[in-house]
Order: sequence, then structure tokens, then C-alpha cells
Amino acid sequence: MTDLIEVKTLREKIIDYMQQREQSTRGWFCTWWFTFHVAGVSGTPEIRRELERMQRDGLVESDREQTNNTKWRLIKATQGAQS
Repeated sequence: MTDLIEVKTLREKIIDYMQQREQSTRGWFCTWWFTFHVAGVSGTPEIRRELERMQRDGLVESDREQTNNTKWRLIKATQGAQS
């Protein structure tokens, strides 16, 4: 019997986390928050780079109103897509 190990990309982990916690945070997440709540992350810069790529791909939107505290929200139309 062969056990299959599911390996998720950082993007998939971020999307999963955002979908699971959306109600408790009103959908907005600070960049640094993922460092403590998404497994296998080396730090905030790695998270920021992936979130910025996700924004370019139309998966998330950002709120840069606060200095040094960007917040991110999953765009509703793409919540099912985890590519």
C-alpha cells in the first residue's frame, strides 16, 4: 500500500488559511500574521512576495492604508481557485 503525501504550495496554504478564518477577521489579514499561522514559512518577506504575486494574479486585494502594516483579503470570485 502506498501512502500519498499531499504537498501544498505556499499559495494554497495561504488561501486555505484565509478561507478558514475569514469570518473571524472580516476577511482582512496582516502580512506578518501568516508567519505565525502558516506552516513551512521562512518569514514575512517570503509571505509578502507570495501575496504580491497573488495580487498580480487577481486572487487577493490589499489595503496599504496603515504604514508598515499591509492587510490582504481574498477576492470572493476566486476563492474556489487555488492554482
